[in-house]
Amino acid sequence: MTNDATERVRQDWESQASSWYAERNSLLAASRPIHEWLVQHLEPTDGERVLEIAAGPGDTGFLAAPRLGKGRLVSTDLAPSMVDAARKRGTELGIDNVDYRVLDAQAMDVGDASFDGVICRWGFMLMPDPSAALAECKRVLVAGGRLVFAVFTGPDENPFASIPARILIESGHMQRPASGWNPGILALSDRTRLQSLLDDVGFTSTHVEGVDMTWTFASTKEYWDFLIDLTALGPLVRSLSSSDRDAVRTAIDARLADFTRDDRIALPARCWCGVAIR
Repeated sequence: MTNDATERVRQDWESQASSWYAERNSLLAASRPIHEWLVQHLEPTDGERVLEIAAGPGDTGFLAAPRLGKGRLVSTDLAPSMVDAARKRGTELGIDNVDYRVLDAQAMDVGDASFDGVICRWGFMLMPDPSAALAECKRVLVAGGRLVFAVFTGPDENPFASIPARILIESGHMQRPASGWNPGILALSDRTRLQSLLDDVGFTSTHVEGVDMTWTFASTKEYWDFLIDLTALGPLVRSLSSSDRDAVRTAIDARLADFTRDDRIALPARCWCGVAIR
């Protein structure tokens, strides 16, 4: 079952890789507080090896790479097209101390104690087996090595995701999350659940705190394009009939009015950002 679920995740992100690359600058601008927190708490230094999992276009790792000096960044993603997007992005930025690999973070073909640091921004919440991925992160770290990660907090703090999710549920296009593990944008919003996953892996120490950012859009159309091209809800929305998509979009547009000022839509967002030491 996990293999089937992982394959669905791979296909979803394959379908969105070109959009993530096309919007790389706006994505980085909005989420820069998250990237900067992760790099700061990773504490990369000259000569170290750092692994980035679920890297997407790779920007968190690329912010860390210059601080590695003669060290090495390995930028990876489950989706081959995302790895290609990161490779193009790295070339664009002139980052030359980086290797690129397709890698399933839940079962890494990587030796024990191979890395001084691991980065995972917005990955664990979307994985069918985040416990396995966390255990793998610990395994590939050297003693004292650091995992830094970010996942989104709750629905009230992340209307960019909760507004469309609620509308999709209300309209019968998406089921309410059942008990147990259901991968999704807000799947690790419960701070206690997140801490339990970290504790079960047995890291030496952990620290988690909330970090804020803002998604800003020039129009409801710009937000709609973001939703269907760049988020985990996109494949579902794209699968709807034309009339159902139109109805969902109309409902979303109405709820975005509460976040519109001076013809700009500003949607607050919050992440749990954490560091876990091997």
